[in-house]
Amino acid sequence: MRWLTLILVLMLAGLQWRVWFGDASVGAVQAKQARLQALDAELDRLARRNDVLVAEVESLRQGVDAVEAQARLSLGFVRKDEHFYQVIEAVRPDTITPSVLDAPSTPRFPLDD
Repeated sequence: MRWLTLILVLMLAGLQWRVWFGDASVGAVQAKQARLQALDAELDRLARRNDVLVAEVESLRQGVDAVEAQARLSLGFVRKDEHFYQVIEAVRPDTITPSVLDAPSTPRFPLDD
């Protein structure tokens, strides 16, 4: 009877070892669940991004207005009957940062004099 008890205790200890320290231990399962949650969140973010991109592609396929707006924003296109005015604001001395003041000036050539 004593040997049977000892064998059963050793078997229980072996099983407990696998539960706490084995490949499928409690800590490993929790780490895998946390990784799964992070991957699910990333998947949701990428799915939303794909939805936005699909909507943008569909709008570009359906009409010229979306293509024109994209060309105006990214490439600066102007129609033939339009006038383009670029307004350059004067630089105030209090907005100049020290890095701008320390920047080397443009080189002067002998022909500039």
